[in-house]
Amino acid sequence: MSSLPSRTEEQLSVGERQKLDDADRRLRAAVAAYEPFVGRELQPTGPAPVHDATAIAKAQAEVEAAEQELWRLREELLGWVRPSWAPSATLVTDWFSSDDEVYDEVEARPSR
Repeated sequence: MSSLPSRTEEQLSVGERQKLDDADRRLRAAVAAYEPFVGRELQPTGPAPVHDATAIAKAQAEVEAAEQELWRLREELLGWVRPSWAPSATLVTDWFSSDDEVYDEVEARPSR
């Protein structure tokens, strides 16, 4: 079974590309909204940050929903299957940075 995409982004219609762009934008916005809740180094002279658990849960749920939608569209439109080893965007907030675009083209290793 090949892990190569069945289509390229260039083969998508304008509407299909727009769906992917919208899903990507939604995920980036969700990750940005979640960023304040990601742990930071505590300073000995500063107070420990306190966050509302409901706000954290809401932000995390939006990241997960946006990420799921982006991968659903990638599979539907491009034939890309999310790698089993790919961490959640809530664990790696910069996963979808432009530096990580190369991971979209990595071939899956055959299972043994």
